[in-house]
Amino acid sequence: MSAPQPLLPSDDGLTPLITASEVYPAMERLVLDAKSEILASFRVFDSRTRLRSDAARAHGLDTWADLLAHKAAQGVALRLLMADFDPVFAPDLHREAWESARTLCERLTCQPGCNAQVLVAWHGQEVGPFWKRVLSGQVRARLADLRKGAPTAPQERALSGKWAVRPVSLHQKFIMADDLGAVIGGLDVNPRRWDDPDHRRAPQHTWHDVSLRVTGPILGDIRAHFADCWNDALAVPGASFADPPQPRDATRPQRRSKGTRLLRTRSRPASGALRFGPQPTIREHEQVHLAAIASARHSIYIESQFLRHKPIARALSRAAARSPDLQLILVLPTEPERIIFGGDDSANARHAQALQIDCLTLLRAAFGPRLALISPVQPRPVDPDAEGEPVKGAGIVYLHAKVTLVDDRWGIVGSANLNGRSMLWDTEASVLFTRAEDVAGLRRQLAEKWLRGWLSDGADPTRAKTWNDAAQENAKRAPQDREGFAMPYPEERNRRFARWLPLLPDALF
Repeated sequence: MSAPQPLLPSDDGLTPLITASEVYPAMERLVLDAKSEILASFRVFDSRTRLRSDAARAHGLDTWADLLAHKAAQGVALRLLMADFDPVFAPDLHREAWESARTLCERLTCQPGCNAQVLVAWHGQEVGPFWKRVLSGQVRARLADLRKGAPTAPQERALSGKWAVRPVSLHQKFIMADDLGAVIGGLDVNPRRWDDPDHRRAPQHTWHDVSLRVTGPILGDIRAHFADCWNDALAVPGASFADPPQPRDATRPQRRSKGTRLLRTRSRPASGALRFGPQPTIREHEQVHLAAIASARHSIYIESQFLRHKPIARALSRAAARSPDLQLILVLPTEPERIIFGGDDSANARHAQALQIDCLTLLRAAFGPRLALISPVQPRPVDPDAEGEPVKGAGIVYLHAKVTLVDDRWGIVGSANLNGRSMLWDTEASVLFTRAEDVAGLRRQLAEKWLRGWLSDGADPTRAKTWNDAAQENAKRAPQDREGFAMPYPEERNRRFARWLPLLPDALF
């Protein structure tokens, strides 16, 4: 199967990028063209990740550490903000972030006159004393495991008794070079995320994601947002791995009624004995999603890693009642990565799925046959040694994208999932675009990817029936005889897995 061709840039500087095979080379070319400054913020940024573009390889560069060191040697300033993770509850992610930063900075320090500042930072929120007592038993067990390895400085502090529980993340993913452009979306940089639109890898190595390359006035907004996040990281404080970090001049992103616009979620630390999460301060993702859904009349297309935020589900239900012909196409992974590949059957994982099942039940009742609930599955028999539970004999395609398209009037692509974390707590950044050609074009491109031959007879990708017919027919066929990736979401096995744990706040999930 050949991959769909990427869309041409729109007149207002918007280019969709589907999967890492398109995103990574675009990022690399952007960095190679930088003349003065590179700004980047990622949840996961592994500087050891191999480069993919011909342009980077033509310079003899192999990894992202090589690429950034190459630009530093040319006098380009680098400001990189990476998420840190709770050193007790997420020790592997924490160690990987620190190791990536160390690897990068070993390369940067070889460059004379290098102007690079690299921060690995937490969000400042810590749970209150009540929750520390509730979680202390789990902490003791995890500290015992930390003693078996080589602890980082934050883990050493935790082992000495100075630990905190940090429930919030810097979840955004973007990179920007001068005023040349930015790549922003749902894709981090590490080898796990690499895949192409055909998804021929083993299921545990598949990864579908969507980003945008943007130019124009939105770049000033991304720069202003980066400055706010950078200054917050200095206040936490984040761990510095290169030159001493300096604060950045803060300006406010512009409010625009037309063209591309930056959407943000931000929160500030909040204290109190019973406090678990932060105080939301910027809720643009939630506000714009609710406004877009309220305006919907014909078609809503959503790709999301999670759908757990009850206000979004209720807004969709109300929209279905208002507009009797409104169609909802919802594309979700069969299960979260930590469940299907990591084998997580904890109470937290089961509660998270219960939240999603509750939302999906509401949507089924509201939309009936106007809902298409789809999961991408490989059109080939699964290898017996592959990880993850198969779907009718085939391995899944892991979906990590965050895309919302409403009629031909609203398009959102970025880092925010449809869960409480992304709507209220975590630091997120996305792009809102409103040009009809861009919204319709991205919808068509994604439909052609997932449905392939099912659109060859002129079927309408805005209709739930088109997706349901394709998924149900595929489900009747042997894996190798299926057309495209669309299969029914395996709702029953998720219902069996789900269990309510009404203790922690829903926004944690």
